[in-house]
Amino acid sequence: MEYILTADEMKKCDAYTIEHFGVPAVVLMERAALKCVAAIMRENFDLRRVLVVCGSGNNGGDGFAIARILNERDIKVDILFAGSLLQMSQETKINYECCVKYGIPIRSAVKEDEYTLIIDAVFGVGLNRQLEKETAEFIDGINTFKENGAKIVSVDIPSGVNASTGEIMGAAVKADVTITFAFYKKGLLLYPGAEYTGKLTLVNIGITDESLSAIKPSLKCLTRRDLINAKQLKRPNRSHKGTFGKVLVVAGRENMSGCALLAALSCFRSGAGMVRVITHVNNKQALNEKLPEAIIDTYEDIIDTVKLSEAVKWADVTAIGPGIGRDALARELFEFVFFKSSGPCVIDADAISLLKKYRMTLKNGTDRDIIITPHIGEFSRFTGVERDKVMNDIVNVTLACARSYNITCVTKDARTVIASKEGECSINLSGNNGMATAGMGDCLLGIIAAFVARGMTPFDAAVYGCYIHGCAGDKAAVKRGKNGLMASDLIEELKDFLEGSDE
Repeated sequence: MEYILTADEMKKCDAYTIEHFGVPAVVLMERAALKCVAAIMRENFDLRRVLVVCGSGNNGGDGFAIARILNERDIKVDILFAGSLLQMSQETKINYECCVKYGIPIRSAVKEDEYTLIIDAVFGVGLNRQLEKETAEFIDGINTFKENGAKIVSVDIPSGVNASTGEIMGAAVKADVTITFAFYKKGLLLYPGAEYTGKLTLVNIGITDESLSAIKPSLKCLTRRDLINAKQLKRPNRSHKGTFGKVLVVAGRENMSGCALLAALSCFRSGAGMVRVITHVNNKQALNEKLPEAIIDTYEDIIDTVKLSEAVKWADVTAIGPGIGRDALARELFEFVFFKSSGPCVIDADAISLLKKYRMTLKNGTDRDIIITPHIGEFSRFTGVERDKVMNDIVNVTLACARSYNITCVTKDARTVIASKEGECSINLSGNNGMATAGMGDCLLGIIAAFVARGMTPFDAAVYGCYIHGCAGDKAAVKRGKNGLMASDLIEELKDFLEGSDE
């Protein structure tokens, strides 16, 4: 997994690299500039006229170095200096003076229709205060270059975005591409900052994981490389259906067969060996026709506790919630399954509301693994934390929930956050807004349950489940478009995507 750092953690990481390993700051600045130029060249931007907007800090120093390297490559480049010579760091001053000696034009004002590419190097990760009105207007002015067709590349972080929270500090550059150094920054991945980041490119400038030894950041994200190397997703040749686990899916009240179908089908497509479904009797025919591979048990006006008891004992993992309702019958069903089953339990949708009554049971600790997958509204109702607080501080509130209730918590949003009771935390970077449609949560429930059944820890199952769920959604969106994307489209891509991890 890749680490995700706050501004303070990144500063400590820089300082450790400079002080412990003896890599001069000006060398890191040069490496950053070289990697930025290489990344810019790969994007095939129109480089007829380039403007580098530089501040006084080290981000500006990166910008001056970028301008010099572009000039060395015979690219016509101007610099718009938006800082003070008196406030420059030593390294920034060195690169500024190089640009002066090379004769690169340093301007105090420019025309908006002169440039094809704008490189934003005004504020870096250290910005932690609201911008003054004049400065905010200047930052907004950078965005107006787009009106004349220019593209914008931000160096390390779009100027005006808080690197630790994603907050917009009065105004922010809306980049087409952001090239960030060494590690992802939290504010680049969380909204609203993610809205300003554009395409995010991570480049290595020589700061390694060894520089994190004194920091020990807990926040990470999954990458494609992690998926390819995931041992639990490999299928051994000498195996049988029991090797890949038995999942019980409890879903779908009367005439709600779709919830049960999507969850169970996703479970199969994610590699579970056997899937058993408990649903209302009215859903049985539809499930038998569309998913004959599943074992179907039903209930009607009363719960058959003998049959239900046998089912929960059969299962390695239980997944409950989609479309079961919240009435007395649903509560009876939930309570029986929750308290009679002993293995890991994945809880979503209506079942999260029913679980709220038993928060003290969770607080006191249980001898089993519980995963909940609430969206923002469900999370707010379950924890009592106000919706705005959840949206504005999703990482910390998710961590607090997981620790407080001894569970793995998957808080679903445009950037889903996954936290374990041990304090592990991950932000999911896959997925798209076409997935904001009915049934997607049912699919996620099935995927996570299947991964637990296949031997993953609850946290890993949730992290990998969210990532693969999003990747399958991304693949489906490429083929079908985001408008009108359906959960069934995602499931069709899921099997091919997982097959790729088994190469």
